[in-house]
Formats: sequence, structure tokens, C-alpha cells
Amino acid sequence: MNRLTKELKLLGFFCFKENELYMLDTGKYTSLIIEGYKKPNDIYYRYTFYKQTFHKYHSNSVTTYGKHLTPAKLLERVRIYLSNRTNYLNGRSKTSL
Repeated sequence: MNRLTKELKLLGFFCFKENELYMLDTGKYTSLIIEGYKKPNDIYYRYTFYKQTFHKYHSNSVTTYGKHLTPAKLLERVRIYLSNRTNYLNGRSKTSL
């Protein structure tokens, strides 16, 4: 298991195929997805990080948080997203009290 996979697992992601597909369910219909790819002449993988929401009665929605990311930049974006999400959820719970 490489360093990226270890880091993503610590953040809650499930590894479907190392370096190529990681997923974290964040709700009943929403998932964070990381797709890795490597062009034939490239040494390193690059990553796309996005959120997909699956709707029952209309088309799915996709929000992209980064394309062509290096592993280091990917981890930075994922951590920022998760931190912002935690802050949002904590703020929401305080206002509903």
C-alpha cells in the first residue's frame, strides 16, 4: 500500500483500485470520488477529485474540486474540503438548536 492510499484511508476513503479509484460516501446519495490516471509516457499518476450526487428522479450532479492534481495537491484539496465540510456541519447543528 502506497503513501497516498494510506493517507486517504486515514481520511475515510475506500480504495477500490490503488492509484486509480477511491471513494467516500458522505451522505445517502452523495459520494466523494478520486480517479487517478497515468498517460503512457508519464511517470506519475494525476488525479481528479469530485463530488457526485445521485438523484432518483433527475440527472446526477457532479461538482469538480480539482483536475490533473499531483498526489500532494490532491491530499491538500481533500483535507481542505473535509475541513470546510466539518465546519459547515458544525455550524448547521448549532443553528438548529
